Amino acid sequence: MDLPDTANWESRAAALADELAAAGVLRDPAWRDAFAATPRHLFVPRILDGAAALEAGDPGWLDAVYTDEALATQTRPAGDDPTGREIASSSSSKPTVMAVMLERLAAEPGHRVLEIGTGTGYNAALLSQRLGADNVYSLDLDPELVAAAHGHLTAAGYSPHLAAGDGSQGWPGEMVFDRIIATCAITAIPPAWIDQLADGGRIVAPLDAGAAGPLLVLDKTAGDEVTGRIDPFPVLFMPMRADVTSPFGPGQEPPTATTAMPHYGTTALAPATLLDRPELALFLWLHAPGVRLAGSLEHGVLAVERGPARAEVDLAPVAEGTWAVRQSGPYRLWDTIEHAVASFDALDRPDATRLGVTALNIPGKQFVWLDDPDSDHCWPLSTSL
Repeated sequence: MDLPDTANWESRAAALADELAAAGVLRDPAWRDAFAATPRHLFVPRILDGAAALEAGDPGWLDAVYTDEALATQTRPAGDDPTGREIASSSSSKPTVMAVMLERLAAEPGHRVLEIGTGTGYNAALLSQRLGADNVYSLDLDPELVAAAHGHLTAAGYSPHLAAGDGSQGWPGEMVFDRIIATCAITAIPPAWIDQLADGGRIVAPLDAGAAGPLLVLDKTAGDEVTGRIDPFPVLFMPMRADVTSPFGPGQEPPTATTAMPHYGTTALAPATLLDRPELALFLWLHAPGVRLAGSLEHGVLAVERGPARAEVDLAPVAEGTWAVRQSGPYRLWDTIEHAVASFDALDRPDATRLGVTALNIPGKQFVWLDDPDSDHCWPLSTSL
């Protein structure tokens, strides 16, 4: 049964598709038609906004559904946070981002596609509309999400193959796919994806590089290898998880307080550099995977965290060109940040377009390279943080 107050959904879906085409993110008319023909409202009957929820039929619900915005649909407790705070663990991604990733996927009718991260089922519906549902396979860690997505897809008239399981292990059994697309952020390419990718096939996946990370667009160039350039289009996805009850990916849980004696020192690197130069974010992540900015800027402190390591830098200098630093944890994180920034400047401040990835189906044999796969400058991709 259709949801209430959705009689004009076709015109809304068509308007959204036209908006994406006008913005230049939908260039293939077939994908424009897929967005126009797919009823997004069937996949997001409930939208979460903080502690509030917008239900199907509520004023503004349908308007929200057909806007170019990500819509949170599930949350999980943020670890042992005493405030009871919850973090989004599933959503319907921003249509602009979905359009860009589907275009980069370059899937054609007849291609068999594996989607990692079923979520609401909306992206699987778009793939089904374009490629035929029998060519679409979608996997999610959360059995509840898979069951709900099955209901959404059935209501919309699609019947792709669905399964619940660990996305890092690929589709259960021996399968080969022409394309693999991930709707969750990764820190490395799971070897199972390379094994299940057909010769000449393509993987499109978001790189979990802290804030809005870039896309990996990798083609299979050998039986055990994928390689390609990093696409700088900024995307923000939830991490690929191993624990269905937690919103965090491996190594991303909030750090526990340390009682170790901190190290006090100074730095010549202005802390505002990390805030004023967003092009640094990916380069910092390459040197310290999982690094994130935290702390209380309103209190004049920039904090940087990576697992149990933490550095706090006062925004106000103690002297001209000198800032106070406090570091704690198993290593001096700010020293790593200083080295990363110095390397970034020495290499002529490379942006994401100068970076590429080569990944073998062997853990530890995956790396980001600068300018060329045989470059003298490369950084490992880590399967864990």
